[in-house]
Amino acid sequence: MQTIDAQIQNALHQASPEAAMRDVKHAVARELQSLDPKTEIKSTDYFNHTFIPDFVLTWGSGGQRPTRDIYLRFSVDTPLIQRDLKSLHEDSPAFIAIAAGGRAPHESEPATYEYDECLLSSTSTLESISREDARTPVTQMLKASLLQGGKGYLVGDSAVAVQRAVSFADSALSRLDRPQVSASVRAMNDHLSPAFSSRIERVMQVMWVSQGGDADNFPGTHETVTSLSSGELTQILPFLLSLEGVINNDFWRNLGENLTLGHLQELEHWQRSRNLDLLVNANLDRINARGAAVDRSQPNLFDNLEWPPYWEVMDSHLHLRCGEVDFKFVDDRRKIAHRTELGIAPRWFEIEHRLDQYGIEGIEFTSPGSKTRIRSSTTEGLRDSMDMQALSEALGEFARVMAVELRWPRSRQNIEVDFDRSTVESVGVAISLHILAHLGLDLLYQASPNTLREFRRFVTEDKRFPW
Repeated sequence: MQTIDAQIQNALHQASPEAAMRDVKHAVARELQSLDPKTEIKSTDYFNHTFIPDFVLTWGSGGQRPTRDIYLRFSVDTPLIQRDLKSLHEDSPAFIAIAAGGRAPHESEPATYEYDECLLSSTSTLESISREDARTPVTQMLKASLLQGGKGYLVGDSAVAVQRAVSFADSALSRLDRPQVSASVRAMNDHLSPAFSSRIERVMQVMWVSQGGDADNFPGTHETVTSLSSGELTQILPFLLSLEGVINNDFWRNLGENLTLGHLQELEHWQRSRNLDLLVNANLDRINARGAAVDRSQPNLFDNLEWPPYWEVMDSHLHLRCGEVDFKFVDDRRKIAHRTELGIAPRWFEIEHRLDQYGIEGIEFTSPGSKTRIRSSTTEGLRDSMDMQALSEALGEFARVMAVELRWPRSRQNIEVDFDRSTVESVGVAISLHILAHLGLDLLYQASPNTLREFRRFVTEDKRFPW
């Protein structure tokens, strides 16, 4: 494949000015997209214009989306670029040189000192950085941050420093190589705005600790702490989850020390991804919910009910999909309190064998002529204090179990399974997601042993949660 410089030169030598402009911009746009695939690139109708950008880049979603103007120039060397910096610097744009060669860095770099938030670089520099293999969060974040947060004169020696940071940061962290990690941190601070450099440095700290490094020995410039704060998690999670699969359970475990259901709800909408599965499953003992609504999903044409379980966020709620079963987790029981007549109340004999592994603390029966709710008055539970089969027979063959309150094995946590509303809710404090989901699958959905085994494998990949 031709280099970006060769593509641009071929485009410029066309007879048609319109075709030359079109092909140059296409080549540059592809290079920008390769640095950050999440970037939305809008091309203007102008080329190398004095004050109208060639591209407008946009990130994220919602009303307040960050943008950056990109100006293509044949050179970013002094004195030509000085005029552009002076007149256009207020919005911190990026100026990208499309011609090979140029002045030596020491002659051009001083021109950027006064306008430090602007980025001056070249297509060949961006190409060399974009082609670096980004395998883990740090290198991917470095590459993706360059367009939105890049600053300063990124040509020559400075470009080599950033490229080395992208290339070696991951391996340096895995080896706990302080000099190389320190060099990567310096390159970030020199050529990324503080919001981006500090974010990446915090992730590097998490990586350092996940590899067994001492947090106090991390060669950074910011205060070293072993866990991300709530605010940092809110900022960083969307970025990390959008990266290619990061198959490192220790990384997600260290990242999620302060993770809550609220952080996941703030994602608003996040489709299934390997990273989301890894994040949630690595921190199931930290992410608690007050309840879950259990429904049978309505598959569309492209849904595959044979897919293994997966997590996703929809309408600011965390969901777990297990085949056709959909769990929606809530942090407030009132959010699912008004669900009525959504489930099917079973007869006692239909669920009795499934209840054997749980301690029954309470039960609600209903029949055409009566409704009864019984709670245990002893620490042994109902099963040991009364004849449940005799009670069911006394209520008649049409008696249905509307709800049961259970004690999770080897714990003091009670959970209420409401068959009428098709919900699973904690009684008292919030409880781990996988416990709510397991009870929903086992009792509300009456899943097969194979489905239950598949679910347990999904949420216990590292064997931390015994059943």
